[in-house]
Amino acid sequence: MKTLGIENGTASTPDQALTGHFWNGAIQNYCNEISQAAALAHHLTTAESARVFALLNLALADDVIAFYDAKYVYNFWRPVTAIRSAATDDNPATAADPNWLPEVINTTPDPSYPGAHAVVSASGTAVLISFFGRDRFDFAVTSEVLPGVQRSFTRISEAEEEATFSRIFAGVHFRTDLTVGERLGSEVADFILDKFLAPLSNRDESDEDR
Repeated sequence: MKTLGIENGTASTPDQALTGHFWNGAIQNYCNEISQAAALAHHLTTAESARVFALLNLALADDVIAFYDAKYVYNFWRPVTAIRSAATDDNPATAADPNWLPEVINTTPDPSYPGAHAVVSASGTAVLISFFGRDRFDFAVTSEVLPGVQRSFTRISEAEEEATFSRIFAGVHFRTDLTVGERLGSEVADFILDKFLAPLSNRDESDEDR
């Protein structure tokens, strides 16, 4: 983390550094763009498109509630604070670097754990794979942070994994933030898919005559 996510570091590859910058925007926007690409690729009707976007954004809204609640319960420091203040953590294996900056320079001013990108990416991916019944399709994603740059994928889960672990290369999260965030996002998606906007074909047969 300390070497991979540092500004202008040499431990990460140029593509890893680019990945850190590429995904350093509002993660829900990327999820909606992927959903739009999937809807077009699968030739959804207007009603089907409305349902998938509703499911996706219900999940994303609950993600935000869940991860902010957790962030301020655990109140865990960000890498920039932990690395600069390592002399105060009572761990002789860590050394402070008071000049350390993350690759993306600025860190979001809220606690680190769990990672929002991990929560939202995992949740959005679970919703889309469940809705379409498949992970695989060819698509590209754009970035509001790097206009004109695209990243291409053949699976929704590939984009989710890259978006999640981009936060290591960006220098703004620890791996634990991300692994726990992925689990939280998956649980939120499962709840939404089980409880809301079930397709009409799943209605009880007794409803047919109403």
